[in-house]
Amino acid sequence: MSNTQDTDERPVYEIPAHNLLMLQNKLDEMNRRAVKLGCEPTVLKIVGEFDVERKREGTGIKYTVHYLKVEVAGQTPKLNGWQLMAAIEMLPSGENLVRCVPGKTVPESYRTTDTHCDHCHTERFRKEVFVLNHDDGRWAQVGRSCIADFLGHVSVENICGRAAWDLDLAEELGEASDESYSGRGETVVAITEFVAATAICIRRLGWLSRTKAAEMGEFGPPSTSGVAWQICTSNDSHTKRLIDESSLFVEKRDIELAEESLAWGRSHPTTGVADYLYNLGVACRLDYVTWKTCGLVASVVAAYLREKERIGEMGLKAKKKPSEHVGVVGERQGFAAVTVKSLRSFESPFGVKTLCRFETVEGDTLVWWCSGNCDWLEEDKVLDITGTIKKHGEYKGWLQTELSRVAAGSPKAKKTKKVKA
Repeated sequence: MSNTQDTDERPVYEIPAHNLLMLQNKLDEMNRRAVKLGCEPTVLKIVGEFDVERKREGTGIKYTVHYLKVEVAGQTPKLNGWQLMAAIEMLPSGENLVRCVPGKTVPESYRTTDTHCDHCHTERFRKEVFVLNHDDGRWAQVGRSCIADFLGHVSVENICGRAAWDLDLAEELGEASDESYSGRGETVVAITEFVAATAICIRRLGWLSRTKAAEMGEFGPPSTSGVAWQICTSNDSHTKRLIDESSLFVEKRDIELAEESLAWGRSHPTTGVADYLYNLGVACRLDYVTWKTCGLVASVVAAYLREKERIGEMGLKAKKKPSEHVGVVGERQGFAAVTVKSLRSFESPFGVKTLCRFETVEGDTLVWWCSGNCDWLEEDKVLDITGTIKKHGEYKGWLQTELSRVAAGSPKAKKTKKVKA
């Protein structure tokens, strides 16, 4: 896909939306140079937008990158009717590197031009020559030491400085078209990919905040946001091994959870909410995530799951029939057609533990603390399970039966011992 197009002789660049802020910061820095050269600053104008689907090779995450069509507007200086078009760099290989000013092109003959100068009419070794075009259509190739005299004794520092500025701008815009562009600053990740990666990590490794990870120390497990950031930004052997060993591969439910969480996070208003929810909404409404914001953005999935659980608890309390204890403590029992109401995973020094809540056909609540992950369970799924009644307890005044050694399916029939004759 081409990164630039010509529209009314002005270049239009296709820039990932998450790169725009860093590009603008870099352009502000470059514009300070333009002012010193006596030129008007260059500005960016958004003239269109579109989306591109991407897929992360390691995790298999499919995500959307929002692109902006950006037009470059600014002063193109002319001196005595001459306008700078390109710089030709002579490489040791014998070929020429043609660096055009943004939006300009030069005849192909300059790709193989020699080092002559149309002003002094001498041909000698030069590392670089400039190509200029006159209003009347004439073309000229001029050496660096002759350009000031050729243009009427204008400061050579000004001309060469402006030339370098224009060409640096072209390179910067070209680099910003790359989704991994860092603008010589912070690394960024598309927010849709990062939130999906967070959902995978929570399902497979449990949720662990940065604060909790720091309390566990350097030998404890890494935070969820740190792992999600790593699998989105790194492609080294360590990351590949982490993905393979922990099975951090995307599933449909991860994408659905990420989309729901992001929509919930973006829905928070800017007034009348706590600082956390306000900042969460601001961060989630961006198209990208940085290392500074990844901890906050990752928490949107955990916060959304807590909100779903809270709403679920309200629904339980609104039922006409309260939950009751079932079974006999110590006995193993089967439960038919139970519904998986919620799954919440937590990281601990001893590994991942997942709190699984079920609801029986009669409306009674069953809970099971699963060590490790339990990918065979999905929220809202109806299935038969078998478990040992561990104890009868309650949670916030709601009776619940705690299970252990839960397995899918009905209990196996006990084998009868044969009586010897």
